[in-house]
Amino acid sequence: MARLTVITGASSGIGLAAARAFAAAGHPLLLLARHMEALPDLAGKPVLYASVDVADFDGVERAVRDAEQAYGGTDCLVNAAGFVDARPFGEVTPADYEREIRTNLLGVFNGIKAVLAGMTERKAGTIINISSISDRKTAPVALAYTASKYGVRALSESLREAEGQHGIRVVNVAPGYVRTNIHRGMGITFEEYCRRLGHPDFMTADELAAILLYCYQLPAHLCIRDLVVAPTRTTF
Repeated sequence: MARLTVITGASSGIGLAAARAFAAAGHPLLLLARHMEALPDLAGKPVLYASVDVADFDGVERAVRDAEQAYGGTDCLVNAAGFVDARPFGEVTPADYEREIRTNLLGVFNGIKAVLAGMTERKAGTIINISSISDRKTAPVALAYTASKYGVRALSESLREAEGQHGIRVVNVAPGYVRTNIHRGMGITFEEYCRRLGHPDFMTADELAAILLYCYQLPAHLCIRDLVVAPTRTTF
């Protein structure tokens, strides 16, 4: 029987694509986002929704406990919530970079904290952290994003060292550019976002979601620890 999957950032982009992929595979879902609404294409499926900021641990934990009462313990967590501000650092306010760090790094900590004890007790579970190729590739802009993603990668590997012996898989997925609506949080068009990035190739969120599901569906004794995936013609 398929077990509960919790997905953050599920209202758009990678999180939304992951929700559709895991739902199609038969998993009951808890979908979290700051402005989460029911997804019409998942009507009739075992899905719970919660409008929660991942930086709010108490809100995340309450939503997880409610979902686990309905569907049993969390077997997979996909930390997909993310925010990027690709301006030069001189143009970024302290409130801007605090928001990035709270969403991209603190939010990952909070999601993990909400599910880890149950996974440890059951000696099973998979945590998939959506990092970025920026977790190993510095850049002259998007400093807070890059710093937070370096943190996600370090967190993922450190947690794997701590929890792998308990049967818990921790997967760090570091994608290159993915076509999402993340540029809207910067108040710019996709065309302007592309220009700032140097007009790179993009993969689709659905393509990445299929990879996330593959990582989860591997036999439980196998773990893809750190996965970089990018369009073939990416040059960095």
